[in-house]
Amino acid sequence: MAWLDNYRQAKFRTAEFFVPSAENSGGRRGVVHEFPKQDLPFVEDMGRKARSFNLEAYVLGDDYFTARNNLITALETEGPGKLVHPYLGTLDVFCTNYSFRETFTETRIARFTLTFVESGILKFPNAVVDTTADVASKKLTALGKVKAALAKVYSIASVPYSISQNAIATIDTGLSLIDDAKKSVSAVSAFRRDIDNMRGKIIQLAYDVVDLAQEFADAMTFGTNEADEFAATASNARDQLRELRTMFSFEPDDTLGEGDPSVLFADFIQQNAVINALGVMSIIEYDSLDEAVEFRTIVYNKLEEILLKIDDDDLYIALVDLQTSVSRDIDNRARELPRLASLSLNASLPAFVVSHDLYGTIDEEQDLIDRNKIAHPLFTPGGVPIEVRIYA
Repeated sequence: MAWLDNYRQAKFRTAEFFVPSAENSGGRRGVVHEFPKQDLPFVEDMGRKARSFNLEAYVLGDDYFTARNNLITALETEGPGKLVHPYLGTLDVFCTNYSFRETFTETRIARFTLTFVESGILKFPNAVVDTTADVASKKLTALGKVKAALAKVYSIASVPYSISQNAIATIDTGLSLIDDAKKSVSAVSAFRRDIDNMRGKIIQLAYDVVDLAQEFADAMTFGTNEADEFAATASNARDQLRELRTMFSFEPDDTLGEGDPSVLFADFIQQNAVINALGVMSIIEYDSLDEAVEFRTIVYNKLEEILLKIDDDDLYIALVDLQTSVSRDIDNRARELPRLASLSLNASLPAFVVSHDLYGTIDEEQDLIDRNKIAHPLFTPGGVPIEVRIYA
């Protein structure tokens, strides 16, 4: 086979050019060790050198400016690219340097000097963060800080009787709120027994801030702690989030303003609710990017409101760290989430036909029915907008 049969038209990415000469280099990387009293050195082999390819190239023609600019764009594009080497075939390379020359005496031509180095594959492991586990860890830290923050400021040991009674009433109202909210727990009767036990010692809890904070923190995890008896799951996490949101606006019936133990306890309930809502957000399996953004907006708005009122630096930092971890978790999962779009059919069709026409599968039939509250699966209404998921 003649060498001309293997000769290739030179090209980098999509830009073609001509190569009158090419020079390539390689070798091995070695470290030379020279020892005292020894004549012979030892060369430690550190692996093969990166191969480099130096090309003398040119583009020409009446409109050589276009070819020149295309080649410059290809050379300056970020990342490695495919080089069709006229003698070596197709290579994955990175352009490390180029220069070009144009002269008045040589018209209709631009001469380039190109330097490429082979582009390998990163074989070292990339650090991958388990974002769900990171959220769980940051949530536990935040719960610890919120209990410590309450312990610093809450006490009814030396307050007037009316204030202490108001605080006890607020604690009792908080128990009722948690009891009413906790609908998705898998063993409601067992959970309510815990609430009843807390109510039976409510006066003791009101005077012991450490136990008060711990008991309520345990009651409000809503299955988001690893050790929880009734763990939150992807199937009930939306319900857990909805129930936690009912505590976002918890306030005492009567208050004497800032520093009132009832207010401090109500703030504690709201802070716990937001912390656990952030934890639930890493458990929910979102059905669309729109849903993830919606939930994030709701919880983050309440979090921002809480952050503006916090004086405890440790708690503030813990909440911001938790928010950052949740954002990273959502961003990590958002890459694979579909978006929602509106679609109008020309005529009424069965839901499985719509699913097949849109996605090439009938797997989206049930989502179409549930999302649009279709009364009968054989009649997806035409002429009116329906909501569908769009996969990138």
